[in-house]
Amino acid sequence: MLRNNEYGGGSHVSTSGDVYSYGVLLLEMLTGKSPTDPMFNNGLNIINYVENNLPDNIFHVVDAYLQEESEGLAQAYTEEQNAVYQCFLSLLKVAVSCALQDPSERISMREVSKKLNGIKMSLPFE
Repeated sequence: MLRNNEYGGGSHVSTSGDVYSYGVLLLEMLTGKSPTDPMFNNGLNIINYVENNLPDNIFHVVDAYLQEESEGLAQAYTEEQNAVYQCFLSLLKVAVSCALQDPSERISMREVSKKLNGIKMSLPFE
């Protein structure tokens, strides 16, 4: 399950809690897994599942459907095959930065927006 210090654990509503939730949402979309997936037990959660696989094993955690869809992009832009990896890696890093345990260490939504825009602008394809 998710960490106890956020809304589900009865914490007060805050901007940092919203950032945390956004990070978890990104992780759900990128991994295709729910934070309540039965695989997350004995201390393993969606956040440390991704953290433990950064940066070298990201294709172990990225949703198979997303990988399949991105193969076409990589094949269409052979010189930019690494761009797909970099895109997934960057998105996962943003998500994890949002979901850090200590609220004071989380990035702000303004920074999230800047990072996501930077990722979009760095893509060689539309």
